[in-house]
Amino acid sequence: MIEYVIKIKRKNRSIFKDRWVWSMAWRDARHNFSRLVLFVAALVVGIAAVVALDSMNNSLQNDINSNAKELLGADLVINGERKFEGELKAKFDSLQLPQASEADMASMVLFLNNGQSRLIRLVALKGDFPFYGKVETQPADAYSKIKTGKFAMLDESLASQYEVSSDDSLRIGSSVFKVSGVVAKIPGGGGITSTFTPSVYISMDELDSTRLIQYGSRVNFKQYIKTSSEEETTQTLNNFKPFIRKNGYSYETIEGRREGLGEGFNSVYKFFSLLAFVALVLGCIGIASAVHIYAREKREEVAVLRCIGSTGWQAFNIFFIQIFVLGLLGSIVGSLIGIGIQQLIPVLLKGVVPFEISTGISWKSVGMGVLIGAVISILFSILPLVAVRFVPPLSVLRSDFSPERIVSKTKVVAIICIALFPIAFAAYQTQSILTGVYFFLGLIVALGFLTLVAIALLYLVRKFFPYNAGFIWKHSLSGLFRPNNQTRVLMVTIGLGAFIISTLNIVEQSMLSQVEFTGRENQSNTILFDIQPHQREGVIKLMKENNLEVNQVVPIITCRLSEVKGKSVEVLQKDTTDKIPNWALTREYRVTYRDSLHNSEELIKGELHSKKQSKDSVWVTISEGMEENLGVTIGDSLVFDIQGVPLKAFISGVRKVEWPKDPPNFIFVFPKGVLENAPQFYVTSTRIKEQQQANNFQQQLILQFPNVSLIDLRLILSTVNELFDKLGLVVRFLALFSIITGLIVLAGAVINSKFLRIKENVLLRTVGARTSQITKITLIEYAYLGLFSAFTGMVLSLAGGYLLTTFFFEIKFAFDWKEIGVISFSVIFLTMLIGWINLREVINTPPLQVLRKEG
Repeated sequence: MIEYVIKIKRKNRSIFKDRWVWSMAWRDARHNFSRLVLFVAALVVGIAAVVALDSMNNSLQNDINSNAKELLGADLVINGERKFEGELKAKFDSLQLPQASEADMASMVLFLNNGQSRLIRLVALKGDFPFYGKVETQPADAYSKIKTGKFAMLDESLASQYEVSSDDSLRIGSSVFKVSGVVAKIPGGGGITSTFTPSVYISMDELDSTRLIQYGSRVNFKQYIKTSSEEETTQTLNNFKPFIRKNGYSYETIEGRREGLGEGFNSVYKFFSLLAFVALVLGCIGIASAVHIYAREKREEVAVLRCIGSTGWQAFNIFFIQIFVLGLLGSIVGSLIGIGIQQLIPVLLKGVVPFEISTGISWKSVGMGVLIGAVISILFSILPLVAVRFVPPLSVLRSDFSPERIVSKTKVVAIICIALFPIAFAAYQTQSILTGVYFFLGLIVALGFLTLVAIALLYLVRKFFPYNAGFIWKHSLSGLFRPNNQTRVLMVTIGLGAFIISTLNIVEQSMLSQVEFTGRENQSNTILFDIQPHQREGVIKLMKENNLEVNQVVPIITCRLSEVKGKSVEVLQKDTTDKIPNWALTREYRVTYRDSLHNSEELIKGELHSKKQSKDSVWVTISEGMEENLGVTIGDSLVFDIQGVPLKAFISGVRKVEWPKDPPNFIFVFPKGVLENAPQFYVTSTRIKEQQQANNFQQQLILQFPNVSLIDLRLILSTVNELFDKLGLVVRFLALFSIITGLIVLAGAVINSKFLRIKENVLLRTVGARTSQITKITLIEYAYLGLFSAFTGMVLSLAGGYLLTTFFFEIKFAFDWKEIGVISFSVIFLTMLIGWINLREVINTPPLQVLRKEG
């Protein structure tokens, strides 16, 4: 002992040179190892989540950079809604470079093996596409077969869903194709795209035989071009740009595909990384709370050290070394676990990303995780440990002695750094200081509201708890208000995890119910389009034969703009000061004519579309928002090019359109008496209740009118459900880290209060309490804690979900009581489970052991 007293009198040594401090830190840590490990367990979870996502993002960006060519399939792609003709076609023909062509359109397909049908994306290919990457099929010769005749390939998901094999046949339009195989991978396809629009592939030479391309058919054309270098790509693109812009076409390069995918996945990464950061913040709160209690319990030991000559900084350093070293080790462990978790994320994202995500180790992410863990260990341990420096020796003699308040510069600096840390880290994750500030403020608001709800709930429960409740129920409740019990901190941390998961669930349910509500509210759930004039009566007759109501028959005319407010489109395209986007000037518009508003429309400005005989002028209405894109207002003129015939019209009013409600809906609506003689096609709609009735009708429709396509809104709903299931799994997986962190904080609090609980149980046994009663008291106490934590998270999630859905997504607020209940029950169960694990040791501790320790 004298040796240690001599050593601690060397007061001016730094923490690195003071071997006595390190020795004391090790001696004390050996006796408190289980408690110290739990201090950093929450940190491990947070670091693991952050490292896993950062490593996945690095892998994604590397995969996008290395696979950009394979994803596009060529160096340059020209896209258009019209067939390449005239000067652009001549340009392609004169180009001395490898080329390939593609045409894709929506169409119905009939599976002859089972009589089922559905809407698909028909892709017709010509040439040696792809120039980069390869088409992976089963069998291997399936792609080469379709070039030889009437063979077709299917997306793997489509073939699996409808149980189609290579021996089966398909009816597409007027032709029957034999299945050559299934497509597992193709440039530009797969991923989430195939979930919404599964594809069938045929040869371009066989497209005309289907007789699908008729007036009004919307076909997308692509020309793939292979160059020898980036310079040649740029030169070729510069030669094509004037023709592309003039004709309303678009283009895509490898660099553009790389940037587009990179930005898209980076946005998703930012969202996911902030979810992981929430878990890290909860870990920080847990560390600070646990270290605070740990430091308070060490108060007497520090006072003894001060009595024998230790300085306040030496006492501080003893416990700081413990927390920092374990925090550093925890950061390394968390980083390694994060790398392991990263191997699972590609499995969760399978079918969502159009390429395989590599699972290589990102040492940059590991380094970032270790660095963040070290910073957190310093910041969030300094603040609660600062008080150790000012423990007076007099505390040994008087346990109730409280020193005067001392303003510590170290404490002020720590508070400032703790406030800046989440801003800096969120800004780093999102590459935006403003986003970092907003996230920090949002987190503060969320934690503030959670704290207020927790305080209010505890106050109300304590005040209004039934007086006639039994002893067990009352004693369990009073346990929540035990000193050092961290009840509020636990309710906030566990409640925040429940809040995140519940809020995400509410947003998902609101979006799904929006689709379902629209489907219930709409008169129609099935839409038939591309009906030619000579087929109109036949289709209506077929619908009536199948006992289907004809809700509406809408004529559609395709046209383009040639003038806006007296200026030609060519002039507007050259005018760099004009803000009208090129797509609005060159796109193909589909318009209709009627003398009334549809039930999905509301006139918000001006008058209804009409033909004014006195002025011999045509007045049309435009949809809300489009008048801003075109820079027009009521009274302005437009000239429409309707199949080569110019037609001047004026804006009479603006309509607000609910686009999902009872489609089709239109940007421009003409009055009757103007377009009746123009080339047109029709769209009609009906409502089908039974799936068998839908199957029979679709089969007859394809056989009698092969060019007519059908959209089943119920199928869209199931597709949206499937998509949410895929993405929701990833989101819930990440949000679960917050719950786990909260439970680890709970486990730390349980360990910290273990000896206090043992003493309580000894006293209860002394006054005659049975083991079963003590068990009930403890489990009910944790049930209270879980219930209040879940309730705190649920209340805030309902409020937050309502604000998000109503004001951000602008959809109707909805939630599923069953799913909210499952989340709440899970939180309660896990909280009770941790309490029960701790209870076993408390119950099994002999009273004599406690009494000896007290003595």
